[in-house]
Amino acid sequence: MRTSRREANADDGWTSEVSSGFALAGFLGLVFVAFTALAIGPMMKFDAYFNLAPPPEGWVPFLHVLDRIGQRAVCLPVLAVFTYLACRHQRSWRPGFVAAVSVFTLNLLVLILKLILARSAPQTADPSFFTGGMAYPSGHSANIVLVYGLVAYLLSRYHSIGRRTEVALWAVVAVLSVTMVVTSLTLNWHWFADLIAGLLVGAVVLQLTATVDRAVPATGFAHGWRQGVRDLVAAVRPGGRLT
Repeated sequence: MRTSRREANADDGWTSEVSSGFALAGFLGLVFVAFTALAIGPMMKFDAYFNLAPPPEGWVPFLHVLDRIGQRAVCLPVLAVFTYLACRHQRSWRPGFVAAVSVFTLNLLVLILKLILARSAPQTADPSFFTGGMAYPSGHSANIVLVYGLVAYLLSRYHSIGRRTEVALWAVVAVLSVTMVVTSLTLNWHWFADLIAGLLVGAVVLQLTATVDRAVPATGFAHGWRQGVRDLVAAVRPGGRLT
């Protein structure tokens, strides 16, 4: 099995890179919590202000096309193609495992948050939480950050791409994120805070994915699922050492 030039050594253990990665994920998580507290309180007036009038009829078909970039039916096949390229380049299923676990984690987390926070949709003209809705956070904007971010991450870590290409890929993720926010706002499918919260949740899961992936050595899961899980637990435990 080939290893990338960026691949961590098996004896790296709890490195400063891993520590800083978990710290960044934790910080993004705290930002999400603080932002949610604002969304439940003072930001409701801001969301109500951005509850725009319906777009002109001529815009709707184009906006629906743009909205599809955040749908799983579109973004997951894109991720599958580039994950396959990374797997083939590495001669390993590891990139596929990383992508699958990350996407599953995001969708489960978003579903749990939607059920707990239960925010009404913009069509109700009521930005309240805990009303039985499913608006917060936006799954589409979370998908944009995580899924397209995974494409950039997997290709940069497990494939031979240059620095300029890597920067261009992350720039595309940023452009798609802005496009998703503007499109959903214009179509009145989400409150503004829903979309920003989705971006934050996607960023948290993406950062955790990259950090755990770097913590587990190149041989992780090469000796079966049970040993792979043991390696994963050892990798994410402070002071742990991989075998």
